[in-house]
Amino acid sequence: MQVQDMTALQGELAQAQQEKAKQEEKIAAYEEERQKLHWELSNLQRSQEQSKQEVSVYQAFPQGTVSRRELSSRAQHWQQLHEDSEQALAMREKELVVCKVELSFLKEELSKATEQVQDRNRQHHSP
Repeated sequence: MQVQDMTALQGELAQAQQEKAKQEEKIAAYEEERQKLHWELSNLQRSQEQSKQEVSVYQAFPQGTVSRRELSSRAQHWQQLHEDSEQALAMREKELVVCKVELSFLKEELSKATEQVQDRNRQHHSP
């Protein structure tokens, strides 16, 4: 093998390694974002469950304790909070799906780059 070929191969290897490092950074960032979204999703689910429970409690109040109008107002308020939580939850779930797809794509790209580097190394070291 000629010196020029070796230099070219070393350049390609360095470039492939840089690309691999970039892909790994992207994967780490997407994984961090996925975990953040998962945490937010869990919080929204807990909030939604709490809202459901609070609505049930207000609906169970004895009629004489709180006026019907006040009770109705509270129930509407909690119902609106519940609906808002459901909408936010749905949006976060969609974002999570997108992140998972992007993460999968980046992992595939990293796998391809790794395979290319390994192929070049094998070709370089084969007699």
